[in-house]
Amino acid sequence: MAKDESGARGQMLHAAKTLLLSGVAYVVNYGILLVLTPYITRSIGAEAYGFVTLAKEFSQYAAILTMALNTYAARYIALSYHKNDIDKANVYFASVFWGDVVLSAAILGGILVFIRFMDSILVVSPELLSDVKLLFFFTFVSFGVTTVFSVFGCAGYISNRMDLVGLFKTASYVVKALVLLAAYALFPPRAFYVALGILAAALLVGAADLGICRSFLPELRVSRRYFSFGAVKQLLLNGFWASFNMVGEILNNGLDLLICNQMLTNLEMGQLAIAKTMQTIMQGVYYIVNQTFIPRFLKSYASDATGAVIRELKLAMKVSGMLANVIFAGFAAFGLTFYKLWIPEQDTRVIYVLTVITFLTSIASGPMQPLYYIYTLTLKQKLPCVITIIGGLLNVAGMYVLIKYFGMGVYAVAWTTVAVMFVINFVTNPLYMAHCLHVPAGTFYPDILRNALSCGVLTLLFRAFAGLTAPGSWLTLILCAGACAAVGAPLHLLIVCSKEQRAGLLALVGKK
Repeated sequence: MAKDESGARGQMLHAAKTLLLSGVAYVVNYGILLVLTPYITRSIGAEAYGFVTLAKEFSQYAAILTMALNTYAARYIALSYHKNDIDKANVYFASVFWGDVVLSAAILGGILVFIRFMDSILVVSPELLSDVKLLFFFTFVSFGVTTVFSVFGCAGYISNRMDLVGLFKTASYVVKALVLLAAYALFPPRAFYVALGILAAALLVGAADLGICRSFLPELRVSRRYFSFGAVKQLLLNGFWASFNMVGEILNNGLDLLICNQMLTNLEMGQLAIAKTMQTIMQGVYYIVNQTFIPRFLKSYASDATGAVIRELKLAMKVSGMLANVIFAGFAAFGLTFYKLWIPEQDTRVIYVLTVITFLTSIASGPMQPLYYIYTLTLKQKLPCVITIIGGLLNVAGMYVLIKYFGMGVYAVAWTTVAVMFVINFVTNPLYMAHCLHVPAGTFYPDILRNALSCGVLTLLFRAFAGLTAPGSWLTLILCAGACAAVGAPLHLLIVCSKEQRAGLLALVGKK
């Protein structure tokens, strides 16, 4: 028993270490982003900054083509490796690598054609055209690098060394910042410098993933003798639904700026792009939690331990919900002050309202985000994909109607996404995820409802505190936000944890 407790304690400490290092990478990345974004927007203007975000979203469109091959790569490689079937793991490993090489080359060729005729497809000011073309080119070169090296990233999950992955990601963000600072300091301001910084970071992460793989999993090789069309076919057939689901995700989240470009003004596109920058920060929170727990999900599922998988999932829900709720409540309370200090030359109230609207999805998606890996574990993608596609189509149709006939402008783009994602994350996903794991339909609802209650309590508390303190400088804003986070995180855990879990937490705090 003592040995089991020691092992469990060691696993939790390793998970905490991974979460901490990933958190450091997250803070460094978005700290740099928050510092550089106002400088970049002042240098190139809100319109050009909108194209920076649009180029990133176009790379997400291209990811539909690679998603089918890569979605289940880590699953198949990890399960084969944990079962000591190294040859089978190598077949999947090499097949994914060479498949990604071919796909990346094809996508880069396609984007060159798109760039050639860009002025006939997008609405771009003539003075920005050459800059935007270079922006798209380097964005997709970065996409190709990330795609080709992605298979080596599974080594971090298999060896459970996501702590090292976090360290190298931190270094990559620093490199990206240095490239941006050097470019904007030494040369005339251009939007494509942002893509150059992303490319430098992608090269470092790819090299690091390769090094981790060679150090901890030297048995895995990309030798062409392991390449198998049968393995590629198997991955593509299972991953097809992931690509199909990606289409739905893009319809729900990724067409916002394109619709603004076609139906509204480029200024509104730029304002929404700034708001979506904050949403990207929120998604970074989800990524931190997911990458911390995925190795544990895989190991528990490989052992056919459903009870252990449920416990890991619920723990991940609480952590993800805590981070999402603290950020949402904090931004609802201090967001307008933040924008006035951060980008005073922009229409801060419009951007603040857009940000709060887009953040509303986190009330449901915060705790739900780790559960999406259930579909990868169980190879159940068809029904979720159909639901996501239907939701995406309704989302785009709703945007069109509200803009065209009700004059809601850029707010329509944000509200329709919130409405659709609330239904998907509160209704369809929890029920089907429970079905996939063969557990009762209401398994996840107590945690979801407790999380929603926590979000409401934290938001009211933070807004009341903001009204009393009224921060007006960076120092007072940081101090107030920090105080709220310090109080909000443990309060969230008290609300979402069961009586037994709260007793365990109090006992642990008492011992420490």
